[in-house]
Amino acid sequence: MIIVDENVPTSNLLEIKVGDQINNEGKSGAVEIINLHETDEYLLFLFGLTNGLEIEIKKLKQVC
Repeated sequence: MIIVDENVPTSNLLEIKVGDQINNEGKSGAVEIINLHETDEYLLFLFGLTNGLEIEIKKLKQVC
């Protein structure tokens, strides 16, 4: 089981594959669909689970 939240490095989130078991604050299950949305301010990871739940992780981009 992979624990996912805003503190997990972006590189680790990008390594998650369909079929992986993930957990976030009480929501858990096998990943069925992965969507990634990018804006100028953040990356939004949406993990659709086989049990119908969705886990959303927003990662703010580092601005130098």
